[in-house]
Amino acid sequence: MKVLSRTVVAACAGAALLAAAGCGGGTAKRDPEPAQEKQGLAQVDPCTMVTPDVLESFGLRGPGDPETGISSEPGCYFNGERISGIFYKNQEKTVESYGKQDNWAKYDRLQIDGRPAASAIDKSSTQARICSTLFDAGGGVIILSVTEKRDQGLDECGEALKIAEAIAPRMPK
Repeated sequence: MKVLSRTVVAACAGAALLAAAGCGGGTAKRDPEPAQEKQGLAQVDPCTMVTPDVLESFGLRGPGDPETGISSEPGCYFNGERISGIFYKNQEKTVESYGKQDNWAKYDRLQIDGRPAASAIDKSSTQARICSTLFDAGGGVIILSVTEKRDQGLDECGEALKIAEAIAPRMPK
């Protein structure tokens, strides 16, 4: 992906998340142990929360590149041929609190792994083909923002939801 287009994707995703206001921090383990679950998302690293096999199954390449545009909401960028994604964590907000924001063009509530979740498109991202799936984890929220490259008729919301369903069982409750 060219640096300019990656910058545009990151800026759009960052703007969408800033509009929703967020915060976070952390590092990761593959399968959270009970002691780690009590620490919430502090032990979750956005660059390793999605395993290499899951990334590959969605056509994304690792390792990811840390996204530091929003210092209070760490993320990681993954590139692929059909889609790209920026995966974030936020230790202070939840699906419920994000839903109260007025910046959404779409905010459809759902359940993933028995947790509150949502499929969302920010008003500033409607033309950019960016969709996010959010789900509660470890007292905060995981946000998976997926962008379809070159309008190929993909459902970016569907792709973000599938990725969320694949990783949610491994995230702290």
